[in-house]
Amino acid sequence: MKLIKKQKVSASITDSRANLSVIGIFQTVEDAVTELMGELKADNITMKKVDNAIWVFTKNRIKILKNIAWNEDFYTICFISSITRATVNVDIAIKSKSEELCAYARVELCALDLQTERIKRISAIGIVDRIIPEKPEMDIAFTRFDRGELPEYGQVQVKYTGIDFSRHTNNIEYIRFILNTYSVRELEARPVKEMEITYTNQSFEDDVLTIRKGSLEGKDVFMLQKEDKVVVGSEIVFENDKMRQGI
Repeated sequence: MKLIKKQKVSASITDSRANLSVIGIFQTVEDAVTELMGELKADNITMKKVDNAIWVFTKNRIKILKNIAWNEDFYTICFISSITRATVNVDIAIKSKSEELCAYARVELCALDLQTERIKRISAIGIVDRIIPEKPEMDIAFTRFDRGELPEYGQVQVKYTGIDFSRHTNNIEYIRFILNTYSVRELEARPVKEMEITYTNQSFEDDVLTIRKGSLEGKDVFMLQKEDKVVVGSEIVFENDKMRQGI
């Protein structure tokens, strides 16, 4: 099954150059995944009632290929590309109105049992019986980036607007925390080409998170920690390196 949505780049999801922003892409991806699961009768509201479980994003990687400007039409195509015993991979293609591929994402989902707080087998949910995985439109793979010992950048506190239906910090909020370590000038000079985020543990309202940030082999890498526990890891690949060269 494929979920196909026609959308428009609204002002709320644009960046400083009036293009679909990195945050806007992640929001579009999250919305597409949740709507697809809703079509499959396996959304979090249904899962919580029927299975006492919720889906959690464990990994998400996007590749940005071309900008889409404010007020332009675009299409989102979302489908399940693979299933394992414990994970579901969902692919999301974002295309221009002329059907040119502009961004591509892959999200890894796990089902979390709310009673035990352990990962459930996908077969226990029954979603396997309702879907046939589709062929990916693009090669995209999760990486095992080495975070090493990263210097502390600062701290942030999770507040009400960062909390979702599952009562933990929304996936997008972490991306906002990470991107806010840059200035407008930096990200206009070095646009994000790829970004991956891995969700290791949950955080909740009023938690204080320490952001650690460094560079490794031309990429910026991050860890967000709650005390000594890693909550999120991330890496960003940039389109060019002008800022680092002082251009």
